[in-house]
Amino acid sequence: MPEPSTERAAPPFPGFAAFGAAIRYLTPLGVAGRVDASAVYYPLIGLLIGAVWLAIDRMASAVAGRTLASVAIVLAGVVLTGGRPLLALSRALLGRRVGAPAAVYLGAGLLAAVQIGVIDALGRYRPVGLLFAPLLGCCSLVVLAVGAREARADGRRVKFAPLVTFREFGAASTATFALIFLTTEFLGLLLILYGAALSLAARVALHRWRGGVDDTTLRASGAAIELLVLGLLAVL
Repeated sequence: MPEPSTERAAPPFPGFAAFGAAIRYLTPLGVAGRVDASAVYYPLIGLLIGAVWLAIDRMASAVAGRTLASVAIVLAGVVLTGGRPLLALSRALLGRRVGAPAAVYLGAGLLAAVQIGVIDALGRYRPVGLLFAPLLGCCSLVVLAVGAREARADGRRVKFAPLVTFREFGAASTATFALIFLTTEFLGLLLILYGAALSLAARVALHRWRGGVDDTTLRASGAAIELLVLGLLAVL
């Protein structure tokens, strides 16, 4: 008789419940859990946020002008994300020694002001930036999480998100890159390479100087990459 196979079947692809978990992690709708296989849906949520940004820009620009539309876009982003990315980026920039909540919120407010200025400076590529910057920021979370070590004070070497495998990384990144490239061609290729380089740089830096990734640095990196993508398009 043949011996029974000891290989484990691959877990099923994340379904509708996982999409709900992704919404809870990236938005204030519910309590955010740990990063898991639902990360495959992070880029989709980023795309939905970008679509909301673009719709607000179209409506507000026609009524109140581009600058006030830029303010409305950033405020909508804060509402849709609960302000978590900007708060995380503020904490990461201020460092571990700064524990005063007032300083963190002040830093997040300054970052929001910078984001308003960058969005207001967007020229011919404004629709591309509004639609795809949140998408690339959310996709970078998957790139940073897959196989990453968790930053721990006790020095233990454990994975930050063991349920995020190459399958989730491959599906999220392939769908993101295909959508951007097919809709924007050469500019899309530039954005893809730029986003990938930023994600790789953030991953290396976090493992070298922070010992790995935690929830704060993951969200902070996503927010920074989103802002840098907008900045690149503003310069172009």
